[in-house]
Amino acid sequence: MKLLARTTVYFLIYASVVAGAGTFVYYGFIRKIYYAYVDRTLSRRKLRVDKALRLHLRTPADLEFWHRLDHNVEFKALKQPGSRPVFSVRMMYNELTGTVVPYRQLAAPVMFQGRPYRLELRTTMLDSQELLARIVQAGALLFGALLVGLLVLQHVLARRLWAPFYRTLGELQRYKLDQPEPVHLAPARIPEFKELNTALGRLLNRNQRIYRRQREFTENAAHELQTPLAILRTKLDMLVQAPGLTEEQAGHIEPLLDVTQRLTHLSRSLLLLAHLDQQLFFPTETVDLAAAIRTQLGHLREQLAATHLRLETDLAPDLPLAANRSLIDILVSNLLSNAIRHNVPGGEVRVQLTPELLVVENTGRPRALPADQLFVRFRPGPERPPGSVGLGLAIARQICETYGFLLSYHYEEPGRHQLRVRLG
Repeated sequence: MKLLARTTVYFLIYASVVAGAGTFVYYGFIRKIYYAYVDRTLSRRKLRVDKALRLHLRTPADLEFWHRLDHNVEFKALKQPGSRPVFSVRMMYNELTGTVVPYRQLAAPVMFQGRPYRLELRTTMLDSQELLARIVQAGALLFGALLVGLLVLQHVLARRLWAPFYRTLGELQRYKLDQPEPVHLAPARIPEFKELNTALGRLLNRNQRIYRRQREFTENAAHELQTPLAILRTKLDMLVQAPGLTEEQAGHIEPLLDVTQRLTHLSRSLLLLAHLDQQLFFPTETVDLAAAIRTQLGHLREQLAATHLRLETDLAPDLPLAANRSLIDILVSNLLSNAIRHNVPGGEVRVQLTPELLVVENTGRPRALPADQLFVRFRPGPERPPGSVGLGLAIARQICETYGFLLSYHYEEPGRHQLRVRLG
């Protein structure tokens, strides 16, 4: 639900509560005013009756005749004078309507010809339930008009007042960090949207500058490292092949070759991670994942044989993916190399591929690995074998995130470790 619609819903909920409670408050207020008006009318009628008793009426028969003419005026003889006037509501039969209706009655003591009487003056009233129903009906009509007006107003506001916000949102959705031109957000007359566009423009342009500088630094650093490392490796190879090399000198040169090879692999891995982090464009093509797995298994066949590992595969025949071939090869190679590197002598590597899931399973230590540290770059701990740069699984996860795959680790008894890639 959009922000404006959510705000309107909250406003309508509040308005409905206020309208519901206000109906009864309004009913009580109108009822009080109506009763006051009727009581005031009855009091004035009593003054006219008092005047008629003094000036025009002569006998008790005149009182009876008055009651026959107007049933809402009645005199009742008393043995002793009454106390004070009393207002009350009395249900009586109305001959005109043929129903029992409420009457407002004023009972007051009067004196006529020296004898005490009780004067009862009555007037019909609106039924309380009918009054409440009419008030509720009027409130419902007003609330309906308010609802329709709010919906129309929301539509107008969404199209006009919020138009700059939606234009800015569209620019952000189309924004790419590696785009060459700076971001230019559409101007807005509303101060809040104007400040938002200004802040976003500064932030996005600043991020673009930082991104370009970081990418240039990463590429330059990687390229500059490759040249001296290649020279170093060439010189070391020449030293190994030089005549007259003693066994002691060869023992010093061999570790240097290993370190040089590790640095070369490290620089390439860091450059690939930098490209993945920066979401650089990798050409997309149709890649057969099953064929890529078989190719990488062929490259690793010597390592499997050297460590006496049994290989078991269960691969779907064809599984095309829209991805970059080099990245898929790196993903599969890193998962398989990890299964070989962390295996036990004479263990097993099992690869299973379905249209939804790729599972690489290997035998290993009889305990689960720390899943929260498994995909961390340069992770420490005894699980990291000697000579490893600690970036293989980090690169695999970054590639999976690039294509929307989910890479996870699972442990099953006894001593079986699984890396699962959910493909969809």
